[in-house]
Amino acid sequence: MGTIKVTGRGGIHVVPDVTRLKLTLTSLHDTYEEAYEQAKANTDSLVAIMGEVGLEASLPKTIVMDIEKRVETIFDKFHNVKDHKFIGFELDHRVKIDLGMDKVLLNTIVRSVGERLKQAELNIEYTVSDERPYQLRMIERAVKDAKQKAEIMAKACGAQLGDVQLVDHSLHQIHIVHEARTYGCAEEAKCSNPESLDITPDDFVFYDTVNVEWELKGGHAATPTE
Repeated sequence: MGTIKVTGRGGIHVVPDVTRLKLTLTSLHDTYEEAYEQAKANTDSLVAIMGEVGLEASLPKTIVMDIEKRVETIFDKFHNVKDHKFIGFELDHRVKIDLGMDKVLLNTIVRSVGERLKQAELNIEYTVSDERPYQLRMIERAVKDAKQKAEIMAKACGAQLGDVQLVDHSLHQIHIVHEARTYGCAEEAKCSNPESLDITPDDFVFYDTVNVEWELKGGHAATPTE
């Protein structure tokens, strides 16, 4: 009789189980060596903070550690380049710290960072420790949804589903991250106390699709397509 191709859609609700604290530590220095030493001092401060709250020293993970020479372009009155002025060596140091869903611990760390790292900008995000199980669950639900639709459509045609002819799923990587709060400066972070940040993150909702094609057996109706 032919085939029937159906698109299935699978959705999931994800409850976050990780609080991610992201730090941006930017500073300007006269020499490359001074910038490098500042990066080391940043790391030492974070190690000390982890020790104070009883966490592993290796918990802070460096995302970016870059030192670039900065210059200012000077123009004449005709907007032609006249000269270049050395500004300094800029350190771009970014770190993430993944914690559990402990609000008191989070606020304690935020305050400590504000006190020790004056150049810090802080972002608080919520995520999950492992995204893969949710990805697989979405695919499974999408295939089941496709089969249910196909069975209904085949029955309406007076036919039955035969063997699967094709399964098409485009790679769709989900990123389970929700930004909840930003501290623009260390002074703001210093005002944090163990109870000040009382955020309950909402569940994440994600969907994925899968195309499945079956052989149709029996019946005489035209092949339906969704």
